[in-house]
Parts: sequence; structure tokens; C-alpha cells
Amino acid sequence: MFGLFDKRTSKIEFTEESEEKFNHLLTEIYEILRDSAYTIQADRIKEILFAVQKEDPELFEQKVISAELLGGAGSVVDVWIEKEEKMKRMDSLMNDFLELTFKSGLNQRALKARMTRKMKNN
Repeated sequence: MFGLFDKRTSKIEFTEESEEKFNHLLTEIYEILRDSAYTIQADRIKEILFAVQKEDPELFEQKVISAELLGGAGSVVDVWIEKEEKMKRMDSLMNDFLELTFKSGLNQRALKARMTRKMKNN
């Protein structure tokens, strides 16, 4: 896919603070997907959450830089939720997750490409 999923070496660091943020973001994303009948996508989020809880950077990278999360139709980032408020919340949470992932050391263009708002500097 034109280098979207190119292999690059990344040094992902799970700090206590980032783990807590990942847990919060991924849990809420999971709940929105589950409650919106996106079971397959919700399961993908559980796999990422599992990688965070295991503090396994390799598994985390494998699950995040994937067609299931960042790809096209059917991927987590491309779900459509009828309820506008839930959809806005989902978009916000996904952006926060992608930004935190990037800041934690997974420096992949695919992450920035899927963000719908500009990344904060702090």
C-alpha cells in the first residue's frame, strides 16, 4: 500500500503514565465499538490492550500498524457510528490514541496519516 505499512525500527516505551492513558483510551474505544455492534473491531482493540498490559512493544507495534486498525473499509479507524455524539467521541479517542502511540515511540507515517486533527506538541 505505497509504503503505508513499511517496517521501521521503533523504540516504544511504556511508562506508568502512558500505560494508564492507553488503558483508559483503549477501554473506552472498546466499549463504544462493542456497544455499536462492531464486534470484530472491538476485538482488535482488546488485542492492542493486551499488548499494553503485557508491556510487549513488538506485539503492540504488530497490532497497531495493521490493516485491521489503520487500513481501509472494515478497519477500526473507518467505522461509522450512527449516533453523532458517539461518532465524535470515537474520533477524538482514536486521535488521542494515535497521538499517544506516536509520542510513545512508534514513529510511523501511518499513524500521522490516520489522525484527523493536528498533533499537540506537549
